Amino acid sequence: MSSQPHAFETSNYLLGHAWQSARVRALVEGWEQLEWIDDEALKKARTDHRLSLVNPAQGIYLFFTDADSYEARYGEPRSKGNLILSRVSLLLHFDSQWTPYAGALPLALRADDMVGDVLRRLGSPAELWRVGLNVSKARWSTPDAEVDVSFERDTGRLKLVTITPPQVAPVSASAMPTPEQFARQFGRPLAELQEDAQFAPFFLGAKAREIAEYGEADYSREFGVELYFKPGAEMADAVPGAPRSSEPCLSGVRYRADLDFQSSGYAGPLPWGLQMSDTVDVTMSKAAARPFKEALDRDDGYQLWRTDLCDVHVLYSFLEDRIYRVTLLARGCYE
Repeated sequence: MSSQPHAFETSNYLLGHAWQSARVRALVEGWEQLEWIDDEALKKARTDHRLSLVNPAQGIYLFFTDADSYEARYGEPRSKGNLILSRVSLLLHFDSQWTPYAGALPLALRADDMVGDVLRRLGSPAELWRVGLNVSKARWSTPDAEVDVSFERDTGRLKLVTITPPQVAPVSASAMPTPEQFARQFGRPLAELQEDAQFAPFFLGAKAREIAEYGEADYSREFGVELYFKPGAEMADAVPGAPRSSEPCLSGVRYRADLDFQSSGYAGPLPWGLQMSDTVDVTMSKAAARPFKEALDRDDGYQLWRTDLCDVHVLYSFLEDRIYRVTLLARGCYE
């Protein structure tokens, strides 16, 4: 893997440029991950609406999405191609297995900055993520980009900086049941849900075959959610009211962040007032309890809470310092 840093164009860090562009190809030249990316992998990336590249030796993470998805959110790309660079993370005091990014940072940030230095120099951020007195992450907006600056919990040093284009068309929320309303319907048969006005936006009758075959109904593109179903007999011992039959019953709902595979991005309420942009520290503060189970590594991971109403599963991307998915599951039905 190449260890020599390539200079970004610091005005936009190549955001909006296509995978095929000469500038992007020069940046990623020699990256080890390219050995596994062939035409078939690129075809799958376009189908999934995403391609991620990492270079731990340079402290860089790149996220590409398909051209249509990019244009719908950020406007016309800067160069034409199938996959467009839409997010860049520059890793600093992140992990011992990552070499800190050594190039120029946006907003005139310096690698040795501390959280207090950044807040004094840049002024009030557009958004701030805080746990008690500790600042976990802050966002500043410029005409060229939105810049998220994450800080180490104990030291206050720069952990990583994530840069995305400013959105021209923010994702809008769709009318649907709240997380609590969803959870209170777990164990309810599909036939009943089809007649419930709360579930009218899902047109469940049209998804009956998909539910029967796969146990799910995918609305990622429309609403940024997926619904999950299990036979009532598999839920009856754990979920009051679930019928002891083979009839599919609602067993879970997954909320996806924008551009998570084919997702349009869920923009409605989440449990505990979570936001997809929350860090793991902020999530745990909002949950106000230790998770029932967790598996966290340097790049990503999950935490699972078991509440009286349902299980709450949260998946994180630490390379972007945010939540990727929140899933509510019928209590004890998924181990």
